[in-house]
Amino acid sequence: MVFRSRVILAVGAHPDDIELGCGGTLCRTAELGARTVAVFLTKGELSGDAEIRMRESREALRVLGVKDVFFGDFPDTEVPSCRKSIDFLEQFFIKYQPDVVLTHTVNDVHQDHRQAGWISITAFRNALKLLAYETPRVSPGFTPNYFVDISSCVDSKWTALKCHLSQKEKRYLTYESMVNLASFRGRQVNLAAAEAFEVVRYIETKP
Repeated sequence: MVFRSRVILAVGAHPDDIELGCGGTLCRTAELGARTVAVFLTKGELSGDAEIRMRESREALRVLGVKDVFFGDFPDTEVPSCRKSIDFLEQFFIKYQPDVVLTHTVNDVHQDHRQAGWISITAFRNALKLLAYETPRVSPGFTPNYFVDISSCVDSKWTALKCHLSQKEKRYLTYESMVNLASFRGRQVNLAAAEAFEVVRYIETKP
């Protein structure tokens, strides 16, 4: 179970992806004592100044209880599927030995999101638990089968998303968009609010 994790590795293609896709989950697990390592493949430079975007993500993730934040140098909108990108992600798995990895679903219309999902499958081939989150650009192929109760963290998630001032004109960064999705996913599983994931791999072992 995610709530029993000691270390979580969260992967995003761009600054704000992690916060949008699994920010509530990270907030709740931080409250339970888990350490999260957040890794972005790009600096999101095509949607604003790279330094500003990185700062906003660090601030947002700090709100959610995440202190370890890293950024790659892969070009925004051109994340490659290659040994370099796989090795980049795998180094964090080797170093931090996470109990669970949270990453993009491959069922997404944005090419960087899809690539992050495919790269993760290889980079984290030895992970016992690999879950894929949704962003506002998921395709109809996204079929969640793992849900996390974020009812107590909705306000914190919104506070985190508000840190992305450079992206405030984006429709998916409105309060209504965030709450409506959390409420919809919650209703699917009889909760007030939830985040949804696809199970890529989930192996239970003896403690």
